[in-house]
Order: sequence, then structure tokens, then C-alpha cells
Amino acid sequence: MNKENIRWQELFPTLASSDNQTRAVIEGASMISIDANQPVFHVGSPCENYVLVLEGSVRVHVIGEGGREAVLYRVLPGQSCVLTTCSILSGDSYPAEGFTETHVRALAVSKSAFDVSLESAPAFRRFVFTNLGNRIADVIARMEEVAFRPIERRLATCLLARADEAGTVRITHQEIAVELGTAREVVSRHLKRLESAGLVALGRATVQVQNSGELQRLADTTL
Repeated sequence: MNKENIRWQELFPTLASSDNQTRAVIEGASMISIDANQPVFHVGSPCENYVLVLEGSVRVHVIGEGGREAVLYRVLPGQSCVLTTCSILSGDSYPAEGFTETHVRALAVSKSAFDVSLESAPAFRRFVFTNLGNRIADVIARMEEVAFRPIERRLATCLLARADEAGTVRITHQEIAVELGTAREVVSRHLKRLESAGLVALGRATVQVQNSGELQRLADTTL
């Protein structure tokens, strides 16, 4: 058994333990490799493959009329893309953009094989729709967070999640704004407040966490 077979079976155990038709679909898929910071799909492009990520991260985002970006979600190892699934099922083009954040390796099931497999491989069909339902729930949770959770709490959560062992976050204000779905000016204003409170120190394209305990309490605040 080669390394690729072992990898997909570890990441997608439901598919690995399913019927022969489903295993044949995955074993017949193409292995794709994409460098970091490369486009995966654009707004208006057709969906030609059902993709299962084995390695790396794909960021899916939308761009507003004013050019402001907002991250919808990421596709990580062991996952498939919500919009890819929706587009390949409906035949509609992509309504957002996807870019690799790191080097990505994935299995790609062609649209023709995907369509046939939905009819002939029951376990594959269940996986596709169960996975789609779970991922849609994740996206809704993300949208609820952006819509209803105060920006300072989301900012605190973002900084804590991205800080290295030394408490350093290597990120620009614009990158944080894209991540949080807000404007750079809003991020800068709230970072200044955190700095004034002694929770962080601001540098060039870096944020240094000074008081992780207080920052965590801010992130956990429910009122």
C-alpha cells in the first residue's frame, strides 16, 4: 500500500471502510499538488472536480464591491469544500474565490466520475451529503460569529490562535481585517485599545501578546 493510499484512508475513514464501489472511486481519483498562494478557483469559474484535501490549507473568501475581502472558511486535511460540493451538484459556477495558503495535496474526483458515483456508490453518496451538511453548519457558525460576536472578542480569539510560543503574531492589520470580515481601520483602532490596556504590543507586521490571561478572558466574555 503506497503512502497516498494510507493518507486518504487515515483522513477519510468512512470512505476507506465503505463498499467496493466507493473505494474504487477514491482509488481512481487524480492526485493534485498546488503550491502556496495559488488560485484554486475564481468567481464564475466552473467546478470540474470534487476535491478531498490531504495536506495543506485552502482559504475561501469573498470580495465586496469596495474591494474588501472576508474569509468564509478554510478547507483543511480531511475536509472537502462546501462551495465545490454545491457547484458540482448544481452545475453553477463558483460564487467565491479559493487560494492555497500552503502547499496543498488533494484527491480530485472528476465531475463525470462524481456524477456516476452518486448513483452507483451508496456510501460515497452518503459521505458527500453528510459532509456537505456538516460543513454548511460550520459556515453558518462562522457567519453568526461575524454578524453577532463583538469585534474585540473575535480579535482576541484571532491573536491567541495565531500566537507562537513566544506570544508573537506575525500578521498585518489588513490580514487580520480579512480574517475577521471587517475594515483595516477598525482592526487598527481596537489593536490600539488593546495596546493601551497592556494586553499587546504593536510592531511592524507583528503583534506581541503581553498578557495572554487577560486576552483570553476578553475572548471568553459572553456579555
